[in-house]
Amino acid sequence: MARKALFLYTHLSTFVRGDLAILSGSFDVKEYQVVNTPKRVLPWSLLKLALFLIINIRKFEFVYIWFADYHSFLPLLFSRIAGKRSYLVIGGYDICRERRYKYGSFSNPLRSIAAISSIKMATTNLCVSNSVQRVIRAIAPSSRSCVVYNGVNTDLLSYPESSAQDSSLGGISSSEILCVALVSTVQSFYIKGIDRFNSVAESIPDNNFVLVGCNPDVFMLAGVTPAKNLKILPRLNHSNLKDFYINSKVYCQLSRRESFSLSLAEAMSYNCIPVITKTGGMPEVIGELGFMADGDNISQIVSQIKAALNTHRSDVLRKRVIDNFSLKRREESLLKIINW
Repeated sequence: MARKALFLYTHLSTFVRGDLAILSGSFDVKEYQVVNTPKRVLPWSLLKLALFLIINIRKFEFVYIWFADYHSFLPLLFSRIAGKRSYLVIGGYDICRERRYKYGSFSNPLRSIAAISSIKMATTNLCVSNSVQRVIRAIAPSSRSCVVYNGVNTDLLSYPESSAQDSSLGGISSSEILCVALVSTVQSFYIKGIDRFNSVAESIPDNNFVLVGCNPDVFMLAGVTPAKNLKILPRLNHSNLKDFYINSKVYCQLSRRESFSLSLAEAMSYNCIPVITKTGGMPEVIGELGFMADGDNISQIVSQIKAALNTHRSDVLRKRVIDNFSLKRREESLLKIINW
């Protein structure tokens, strides 16, 4: 009989879906979504969760949870009481506080208590980068933690070592400089550094810039006028997004907070040359490759982008992702930890 696992999350994002697939391949997984939006439904969702745990917690060998937050507290408490192992994935938002933008679980005192308590109760905290683990060790030094990087699907064709070529993508011109960020609020607009990306585009008017995943109305809400050479596109499915990766020479991630950046690693898997801010786990992703800048120094970012544009694309970028950040590598690491 397959070993039973309880898998909890609030939103089925790409990385959550990836872990669910990994665990489902080796365990009998019970999937449980805790609905936390709108906020008024959260108390009822937690009550429903408590009843579920009272009845079912002893059926599972272990509990696996994405993010430390309100939804993680009860499963980890019940797991500890029942003597069950528990694994808590720390993604970054759950351990940060950006007062200016009211971003991060630690911006809310009650939410931070739930997060810290969850971290302390978990059998093992699974950190998506060394940057995240350093924070865990600072706020909960006695808690067990290890680094398991997020995984990118690298089962793709290799691409030539060449600069991006102009092409037509269903009437959408390819870009030389790309940023992918899911932005639907003013808060995420600034956290993802879209204001910086826009300023850089204004400073390099002869190059094409493309921003994928952003609601264009957020520019107006933020009081920012989009640069004339910046094309803003909504969220795309992977087959369409892939074309932009292939046809973009430089990939920019100018975030103010970024625990790992899956889109950065994905862009590198297509040999896009990365230009990043020295933030969170992004320097771990690019290693000695690509270019870094101070996020508040637009002229420095511009210089680094120009340097990247004069650099040849190379398969060493893709190789770094395959060697360090593939889904296969994450699967091996997770199963080794759980089966230890």
